[in-house]
Amino acid sequence: MIAPRSALLLSATGLALVSLAAGASAAGLKAEPYKLVRSLQRIQDEIADGDKSAVGMQFELTKLVDKSFRQLGSKAFADPTTAKALLAYSMLGGNPRTLEMHLADLGDKDSDFVRLGIAVLSYQKGASQSALAQLKSVDPKSIGGMFGASLALIRGLITENDEAARLDFDAARLLAPGTLVEEAALRRLLSIHRRSENPGPFLRVASRYARRFVASPYALQYAQEFTAGVIAMGDRMDMEEVAEIIEFLPEVYRDSLKLRLLHGATLDGKADLVARIAALAPDKMKHGSADGPAATESETAVREDFYAKISQVTSANVREVAAELRAFDAGSLTEGERNLLRAVLAVADAVTAPEAALPETGPVVQEAGARESILYEAPKEQVEPVLNDFDNFVGGTRSTLESVDKLLEEIQ
Repeated sequence: MIAPRSALLLSATGLALVSLAAGASAAGLKAEPYKLVRSLQRIQDEIADGDKSAVGMQFELTKLVDKSFRQLGSKAFADPTTAKALLAYSMLGGNPRTLEMHLADLGDKDSDFVRLGIAVLSYQKGASQSALAQLKSVDPKSIGGMFGASLALIRGLITENDEAARLDFDAARLLAPGTLVEEAALRRLLSIHRRSENPGPFLRVASRYARRFVASPYALQYAQEFTAGVIAMGDRMDMEEVAEIIEFLPEVYRDSLKLRLLHGATLDGKADLVARIAALAPDKMKHGSADGPAATESETAVREDFYAKISQVTSANVREVAAELRAFDAGSLTEGERNLLRAVLAVADAVTAPEAALPETGPVVQEAGARESILYEAPKEQVEPVLNDFDNFVGGTRSTLESVDKLLEEIQ
């Protein structure tokens, strides 16, 4: 996590970069495009570090970079530095029309720059198979640097084979440590290791992200993937390593992530995993959270017992467990847990009362043709977490509670 003083320094640096570039443009001076592209890379790295002001700076600087390339004549791209800068800008989320406009200026059809340009442009336009065909023989490691890292990230994003994608994401993070490229690669690696049910690499990637990028505006995706992986591989997961990863997080995140794990394991009916998660660094549960005041040891025990009980609910014992849950001291639970308790009891009542029907829910439909852009724009549904915002990090607790309330109203 970035210290406030460091964050201010980063913001000041970013503002200076944008101001200098804007000043040069206003004065009619020709700023060299490759220098502007480097500045854009630095701004994006600040985004990975959690500097929210850098998001707006990125937008302004991208416009300046785009204008500088559009003003160049075809002869300017005979310089390999300028040609490479155009491709780098395009991989950073640049305007595809600018690359398309200058594609023929990069050389003849057999030129490496033209071949890479076709691949990047195909990616930008959503033609993944065409882009993959052009990038198949590329060796990002031999190219090296941010340029090679960006190529590796793009190829990983469009590769359907998880093992091939893993190799590219590993190359991307090793070639560009501490950058937004590494941040993006680590999130994809976390998903791949979860799908392959490989707990060792999963925890190593999760640990790297927690130590380096938890302030990123994409940290919510990390929290979701980390929770899903721990729950899916709970029987083989080293809980001491899980506890160490949680320790790397800012204090305000620790309890929220543990509760997220408890919640997920409970809903999956994994009673043993609930007990193992509840045993993680129990002292951390006493710090409290944005959901309520600091808990005492007895209150913590009640909350852990609460999760253990609801994880054991089955059709055979629903009446007995529901009766025990009704006897709980709700005052020891957080607001979110009280809402979960109400929801569980409402469902139990619905199950034991045949005349009460649960509302139907439709399937989740993913937008057709949706794909992630290397522009590094967060998905529309993602809420940018902030370090003091418990609800957002837990994963939209506020909206979840509203959904629970709606469910209860419909059941009642």
